[in-house]
Amino acid sequence: MQGLFRLARAGWLALFFGLLVTPVLPAAQLPDAMVDFAPAVVASLRDRFGSDETEVLRAAIVTAVARETQHISAPPGLTVTVTVRDIAPTHPTRRQQASEPGIDPERTRFLGGADLAGVVRDTQGHVVADVMYRYYPPTLEMGSPKLDAWADARLAIDQFAVKLGAACRRMVSSPGT
Repeated sequence: MQGLFRLARAGWLALFFGLLVTPVLPAAQLPDAMVDFAPAVVASLRDRFGSDETEVLRAAIVTAVARETQHISAPPGLTVTVTVRDIAPTHPTRRQQASEPGIDPERTRFLGGADLAGVVRDTQGHVVADVMYRYYPPTLEMGSPKLDAWADARLAIDQFAVKLGAACRRMVSSPGT
């Protein structure tokens, strides 16, 4: 009887751990966005803002695009590429604070934001959706009140993702796609 119990427990454990490592994705979900940075942006991140900010921004873009496209049933094989063409922080980044210890991370504000371009390609490499979005507040007072270094860039990223999601929905709902 104990042997049967051990066997049943082992089967349940195998099923449980199998479910943990098996990805559960809708069959025709858009793939995660690949994120590229323009050479000038790479240089700014490396020299002024800190290279570690690259992954912060990449994660914000991938998350926003995934959130806006998660329920879109798309043809298999599509690729999504987002290019960061320009980026500016709203508050000093960690690197800026470290290089200028007297800078106040809360009271120091910049006109932050981002300029992004997104391209969705089919399996043959043809562009099926193309989206560009740029957002920088016109004045410091109109900028985000959040203390996040990338507050206005995140607004641009979120608004870009909404536009990309809308373009993908139009692409999927249009005949002949």
